[in-house]
Amino acid sequence: MKKFSAAIISTTLCIPFAVVAEEQTQWHYSLGGHDFAVQDSHTLGVNVSLLIDHKTQNNISFAALIDAYVDVDVDKLDPDHIPLWFKSDYSIGSELYRLSSEYSFDWQFDLQGKRNTVSSVEKQIKVFPGIAANFEGQQLQAQLKVGAGYYSLEIDDDVPRTRGYDRGDFGNDGFAYSFMGRLGVDLTDKLHMQVAVQTWQDSEQWLENQYRLELIYQTDFLGFGDQLVLYTEHTQYNLDNYAKMDVNSTGYLPILPWDNDTLVRLSLIIPW
Repeated sequence: MKKFSAAIISTTLCIPFAVVAEEQTQWHYSLGGHDFAVQDSHTLGVNVSLLIDHKTQNNISFAALIDAYVDVDVDKLDPDHIPLWFKSDYSIGSELYRLSSEYSFDWQFDLQGKRNTVSSVEKQIKVFPGIAANFEGQQLQAQLKVGAGYYSLEIDDDVPRTRGYDRGDFGNDGFAYSFMGRLGVDLTDKLHMQVAVQTWQDSEQWLENQYRLELIYQTDFLGFGDQLVLYTEHTQYNLDNYAKMDVNSTGYLPILPWDNDTLVRLSLIIPW
């Protein structure tokens, strides 16, 4: 079963190569609904995605995913939130060394972004080259990946201003490390499950932890090899990095009244 993960990655890196070797490029789009949960607040909406998967003749893989989310923003976590936000992932990689038919090592370069979420993420950029160790069995797949690169997270200013934060307090960026473990299982001929855990840390403390769960079902509902995907992404942020005073002091208020969000998305992925 061909799997197109919700974690594969946005258009601009792939388009030039699609022109050169179009016969090796697969385009997909998706339509779906989602719930974005922050504490006890649930923001529902609809979303669309464009997915591209390309492999060159010299076995370099390019993957792209860009998501657009339209929220029905009724919870007012952020009173000035514009209910349209974006998420993108780009990836380039190739095999470095193959130990056997099941074990291999890859190099990878990942670029991830997020803009304007209802949980007050104004802008996020992650640029991480890395090395991955892979296992590919008949029904079981696994990956361990380590990387080092650039991490940036900017908090939207509306909610922080009510908590004593001002211009210059909203951004945190710099050199960081990333560690990721992923496990995939073919539950049936048509149903695939994938779980992943990833962390980003700088030299002093953790920056962000993320937990992902995917269920991919080969529906062929439209007769085009389409897939129904249930995707869950829970993210925890370390807000201590934005503190203006000792976090143990009695007057300390974190930059946000929450430090995590959860995206639950159900979408139909259709080949183009």
